[in-house]
Amino acid sequence: MEPEQDVEQKTNCSSSERELDRDKDHFVNKDQKSKERARNHRLVLSIACFGFICIFLLAAIVVLHIKLMADKDIEVTQMLQSNSRCHNNFNSLSEKNPELKKRVNDPTFEISQLERNVDSFKQKNQELEKRVNDLSSEKSQLQGSFDASNQKNQESQKRVNNLTSEYGQLQRNFDSLNQKNQESEKRVHQLSSEKRQLQGSFDSLNQTKLELDKRVDNLTSEKSQLQRSFDSLNQKNRESQKRVNNLTSEYGQLQKRFESLSQKNQESEKRVNDLSSKKSQLERNFDSLNQKNQELEKRVNQLSSEKSQLQGSFDSLNETKLELEKRVNNLTSEKSQLQRSFDSLSQKNLELETELKQLFEKELLFWSSEAMNWSDSRQYCRDRGADLVIIKSEDKQRFISSFVKETVWIGLSDIENEGEMKWVDNSSLNQGFWSERQPNNSGGDEDCVDLIPSNAVLKNWNDAPCSLKKRGICEK
Repeated sequence: MEPEQDVEQKTNCSSSERELDRDKDHFVNKDQKSKERARNHRLVLSIACFGFICIFLLAAIVVLHIKLMADKDIEVTQMLQSNSRCHNNFNSLSEKNPELKKRVNDPTFEISQLERNVDSFKQKNQELEKRVNDLSSEKSQLQGSFDASNQKNQESQKRVNNLTSEYGQLQRNFDSLNQKNQESEKRVHQLSSEKRQLQGSFDSLNQTKLELDKRVDNLTSEKSQLQRSFDSLNQKNRESQKRVNNLTSEYGQLQKRFESLSQKNQESEKRVNDLSSKKSQLERNFDSLNQKNQELEKRVNQLSSEKSQLQGSFDSLNETKLELEKRVNNLTSEKSQLQRSFDSLSQKNLELETELKQLFEKELLFWSSEAMNWSDSRQYCRDRGADLVIIKSEDKQRFISSFVKETVWIGLSDIENEGEMKWVDNSSLNQGFWSERQPNNSGGDEDCVDLIPSNAVLKNWNDAPCSLKKRGICEK
């Protein structure tokens, strides 16, 4: 009979162990799925944020390029127009030069007076050209300041992006450690099973780190592609600038030829016989100089307006730079705060694991081997020199709830007197951690108390029939 009883006991033990393994695998799979969902959610959020930042930067670069190309096109158009006018003047003078040479006579008083007027207008023209050159130099200086401020703005933006990524990384580390802390507080069953679970969590964190490293490499490659696009736009801008410079040099050459022909024309005009024709010719030159003077004044006004626009852009970029610096300082302070929180949680996690290991090594806390009713669970504990656990403080309630994974019996009941809860050491209940609307003695036979870990930590006690079979927590 004894061998048959031993075989039955072994069979029951093996079946209970298989059930425990199945429950354990079920909870492990459930925890892993919840971890994967949380990681995927955070990853999607980080990718979306980075995508919005990249789109914003690309839009800013495109707008800046369009503005620069529009300015360059306007300048090229104006240079081409002035070039065509110079060509027309040159052709008209070349046609009239032979006719003037044929009609050479002594100069008159009216011719000299008109020549003086022409000289005065030429002097005014030179003064206006000097003013145009000064405004152009001021424009180039403001453009240089604008480019420098834009470069500083881009550097500040890069620094903000780096700090944001570091902030996100620290936030993810903080969340993962907080989750590990809660898991370690909820799931402490045996040293061997805890070791395997921690190893699995460590492997999953390593896998997550590898995935994030791959994502960082992908984002770095996308950043380099955007940088190459920006460099190509800069190259096109420099080519447009070279084209403007070439047109400017051609304009200068045509201007010199025009001045030389004007000089020859003046020499021929001193010897013109027909005063009326000479007077009309000089009047036409006078009208042309007036028209050129008006065009130069329009150009001065355009350059003044461009100068004011560049000054406004420069001021707005300075304000943006100050705002970005403030944001960098705020992110730096938040980073230091998260780092301190991260360090404190790590320290708390180590202390909790150390305390749990010491308790289980000393066998001060242990589980009943199988599910039993409340009385049998208590007898199981007493046969091993212990009793069902007594919880008389909030710290101990938090500690016990941190590693319980299933509903268990504790050492509290009102079996002797209905409504008068007492601990197994016969002491009265002073502080309880009951769930909502508990104890309710539903059915009139709920005299024993169990702990439900799925409820809130400080609200997870429930009165239940003592005949229900559950595992108990023993305490020496």
